[in-house]
Amino acid sequence: MLNKKTTPKSVKKSNSPVSKTGQGSTIKKRLLNGKEEDLLKGRENILLAARGCFAKHGFAGTSMKDIQIAASCSRGNLYHFFKTKSEIVQTITTQNLERFCERIEFILDESNDRAISLSELIEDLAGYAEEITKGPGKGMAFHVWSLAMVDQDVRTTMVQYFERIRFGIEKKISVMIKNGQIPNNKNTQNLSVVLFGVLIPGFTVQSVFMDGKSLDAAQYSESIKLLFKET
Repeated sequence: MLNKKTTPKSVKKSNSPVSKTGQGSTIKKRLLNGKEEDLLKGRENILLAARGCFAKHGFAGTSMKDIQIAASCSRGNLYHFFKTKSEIVQTITTQNLERFCERIEFILDESNDRAISLSELIEDLAGYAEEITKGPGKGMAFHVWSLAMVDQDVRTTMVQYFERIRFGIEKKISVMIKNGQIPNNKNTQNLSVVLFGVLIPGFTVQSVFMDGKSLDAAQYSESIKLLFKET
């Protein structure tokens, strides 16, 4: 007796309960989102580890191996995100300067609502510079400034963000001139360059290298006021 061959039933996608409920696409999206989140966490973990290494040993004294060990990741994982140490340095520099710019722009914009004096503005901006100088990332600015002298990419990034800050200060000076808070001066660009220098490198350098003689934000602002006899 011949065995009858049975033809297997075709399985149609439409017969699948997952297909009917739409769970397939949802699960796939969750898996993709979860994978993307893990990748972002891995990248940020490497950057956080690098920040710690740079703050402690400087850029020149830190190797990719040091960062790998600090991040507790594999060599393959490290190089998946960053091919060179320079890429890590550039990323951290950009992140820091972006946050720095945004905070200073917020202080400048918010000061318009209070119509504060020049010395009060200096104190507010110096206060933020003090947070950066005394914060967990202290010293990073000096590492970046030094590297910018020999690395054109880092210098270009710094110039871009510093110009953004200077321009914000120039706009604030124009508002203060219009309000009669400071004497009229057509060369607001020169005034903004001077104020930038006083607030960013000026305050930071004295805060770090004057030891017991260094001034806090309030003392710094008051001393500038006395020096230029602001009324």
